[in-house]
Amino acid sequence: MTNAPLQILTVEDENAVAQMLALVLGGPAAKVTRAVDGWEALIKIGASEKPFDLVITDHRMPRMGGLDLVRRLRARKFDGKILVLSAHLSDEDIQAYEELDVDMMMSKPFDFQEIQNAVAVVTRGASVAA
Repeated sequence: MTNAPLQILTVEDENAVAQMLALVLGGPAAKVTRAVDGWEALIKIGASEKPFDLVITDHRMPRMGGLDLVRRLRARKFDGKILVLSAHLSDEDIQAYEELDVDMMMSKPFDFQEIQNAVAVVTRGASVAA
């Protein structure tokens, strides 16, 4: 069992939410990398020397939203976990994400405890809580 920090990529166009995620999830147990949309996320995933364990993505973003990002990750056989955060998911969106096998969907707004618990569950108990 390795104690390497979790590699987390947050894909979020709202700066305040991205900063909050980095603050809540970052620390000795996790390294958080930020991307502002799906395009930037794909570039960062491609350029990263260590694979990301978890991608936390918003649904609605400019250029490339969460659904397109997840489709592309699945096409590339991305084997990390995927957590979708959104205030606006239609039934069709939810079904599409389920068909793409995302690990969890959470609605915004959320609190610190909820996101820490979600990450712990999705990463099978690897705790990022302080």
